[in-house]
Amino acid sequence: MQTGQIKRVGNCWLLRYWETVIENGKTVRKRKAKKLATYSREYRDEDSVRPLADLILAPINANIAKPESTDTVLSFLEHVYLKHVREAKKPSTAKGYEDMFKLVKPHLKLSQVQLRDFDTADADKLLHDVAKEKQRAHTTHKNLKSFLSGAFKFAKRNRLINGENPVRDAEIPRGKPKAKRPAYTLDEVTGMLEVLPEPSRTIVFTAALTGLRLSELKGLRWEDFSGNEVQVQRGVWHGKVNDTKTLASREAVPVVPFLLEQLEEHKRRNSGTGFVFHGETGQPLWMENVYRRDMKEALEEAKIKWRGWHPFRYGVGTLLHSLGVDSKIIQAILRHANVSTTLNYYVKPVSEESYQAMQKLENAFKAASAERRLRQAK
Repeated sequence: MQTGQIKRVGNCWLLRYWETVIENGKTVRKRKAKKLATYSREYRDEDSVRPLADLILAPINANIAKPESTDTVLSFLEHVYLKHVREAKKPSTAKGYEDMFKLVKPHLKLSQVQLRDFDTADADKLLHDVAKEKQRAHTTHKNLKSFLSGAFKFAKRNRLINGENPVRDAEIPRGKPKAKRPAYTLDEVTGMLEVLPEPSRTIVFTAALTGLRLSELKGLRWEDFSGNEVQVQRGVWHGKVNDTKTLASREAVPVVPFLLEQLEEHKRRNSGTGFVFHGETGQPLWMENVYRRDMKEALEEAKIKWRGWHPFRYGVGTLLHSLGVDSKIIQAILRHANVSTTLNYYVKPVSEESYQAMQKLENAFKAASAERRLRQAK
């Protein structure tokens, strides 16, 4: 049990005592000084301010005072929270968190506010300071708030702070409207298929007829195929094999006969084992290099604008919607996280409706290819 040391400094009565705090995620004891009162007729000597000191020391002596972090917000985010993110999240997700941290770091450098003192007003100011720095999309501001809120939830779960999450009620600054997501049209895809060499042609074919994410395309293995479906099992990011983006992503995707035929041809040229799209070492291809090496020049000559790999996925969703496919079926095919509870928690065969939807997509591709050939023949 500590009684602390009461001392008068100038016109102030100070209490010096030991407090258990958390620094860099570790519990340590730190010496602390706190003002008790201003010297006056009421507080003339040590005995008169002792009751004030006892109020401060009571929860510490009763072992009911929870240690809080004395780290600054900057130190906590950089050395504690991001360390946790790198250990707990997928590399691609961790990269997104690090990008958000880079936005707030310059503004936190000037502020030495401690984690336990950071409040909603501080969070509000921080978000608006970042917004004033440069005009960004509104979704970027939303993501930044989510990043900070997640950090303080982590701090609360680990007893680094007491009280509520200070970011929860902070205002999201207005940003630029969300840009329209690019989606490849049928004409663009069929044009690519006419000019691309193998294996990039089959890669594009697979992306355009499955809606798989780029990481999932890289992670495809021949054993994932069963009949007329493929079970998405993994993703590859920066050459490293990881789990799928979400639990909902580990679902089967219909594979139409049109694509199966192309994959069979590719299999005969390929080793037929391991990763579907691999290099000489047997490891997954770096699709970014495939584009630069095998696709860029051919697409530029054909005057087809390259918008990256993800627009193939957007294209599948957009086209299925235009063909009248129910939105719930599209969500199931693309394996978004907001599918029904059954799809979120149980693996089951692809529904008949999904096969029918993908059949519509196949027919539309065939029709577009035929139309393009007729135009070129004229």
